[in-house]
Amino acid sequence: MKRLIIFIFSAFTFTSYSAFSQGIDPYSEIGVMLGTSYYIGDLNDQHLRLARPATALQYKTNLNRRFAIRGGISLGELRGSDKLNDVDTAKFNRNLHFKSSIYELSGIIEFNFFPYETGNSRYPFTPYIFTGISMFNFNPQARKFDTDTPFDNDGNQTNNEWIDLQPLGTEGQYSSQYPEKDPYQLIQFAIPVGMGFKASLGEKFSMAIEYGLRKTFTDYIDDVGGIYASPQYLFMENEDAANLSDRSIALQNYIASNPGADITTWTGNTNRNRANENLWDDWYYFAGLTLSYKIYTKPKVCQY
Repeated sequence: MKRLIIFIFSAFTFTSYSAFSQGIDPYSEIGVMLGTSYYIGDLNDQHLRLARPATALQYKTNLNRRFAIRGGISLGELRGSDKLNDVDTAKFNRNLHFKSSIYELSGIIEFNFFPYETGNSRYPFTPYIFTGISMFNFNPQARKFDTDTPFDNDGNQTNNEWIDLQPLGTEGQYSSQYPEKDPYQLIQFAIPVGMGFKASLGEKFSMAIEYGLRKTFTDYIDDVGGIYASPQYLFMENEDAANLSDRSIALQNYIASNPGADITTWTGNTNRNRANENLWDDWYYFAGLTLSYKIYTKPKVCQY
């Protein structure tokens, strides 16, 4: 992580030096992105499924015709649900779901494959790639009561509020029986990587179509990242923690077939994998169309 941050900082320093050494006056743009966001992780493994509207505000400095740096604030929503998994029976039977708002503050460096300059007809468009570093905030939630349509706001969701999952410790993070488990943090760092295509729309305006992924360092964007804790111990800490930790079809069948049974007598999943059997952290994505306005430029003697 430290090496990656040093590399990104060095890249920013190099591009700044490159811009001024070429004698090209930098210019700035402010832009608004409208698009979509989604995530890939334990509760969703299909790109663009459950994608939600997203937006971003960006400020960019074009250092020269090859490099640009930008800062941005992005807002979106991430969703996942085992109920939509009609391929993997084990995931469907796990029966978990979540949603989370995502807020991101990012610093990005862009590299243009072709020379590009907004308002210059000789350099009107280019594909580009980008990377950088971002800080994001998330807060996974789930419906208090199980439902076949967790994301619908229909009559079936009356009095079925969304519950914040992190404060509950659904995998035993707050239970004295699991001292080795620490609560995950809701503010994390990520590495943005992506590609796009930008084009000048005249003297002052430009547009860009962009698709970017975020490599995170947490497996808990969806609140799922480890093993099932004992429901008895969870229930002693918080009833909601026990009920939201295990919603499996196996548990429902156990309660239905054993009169008087409840989650405190259930041991069928304890110490089994709650997360998928891989070591991947969660990823999230932003994609969309950005319209930018050129807000500053120095007069040029000539364009070349």
